[in-house]
Amino acid sequence: MEKIHFGNEIQRIMKQRNVSAAELAKILHLHVHSVYDMLKRDNIDVHRLMELSDILNYDFFQLVRPSSSSMPTWCNITFDNGKIVIENKLS
Repeated sequence: MEKIHFGNEIQRIMKQRNVSAAELAKILHLHVHSVYDMLKRDNIDVHRLMELSDILNYDFFQLVRPSSSSMPTWCNITFDNGKIVIENKLS
């Protein structure tokens, strides 16, 4: 699996959505320098990633979700409104 630099991915989506670091800092109740530091990092806390997915309306978890060919056939795994949802297909 290829290593993902989450800071770069977040920055890419921020650019697509025209969201500045200052705007994101205000929404997250952070100092703008903390946002810049976050964007430099290749890893990120899962809770922060869920928050950013919601704010930027983008499922960042799709970047690490296994391809459909490697997914178990007994369940569906989706990301919905900041939560990971596992649905049993056997019932």
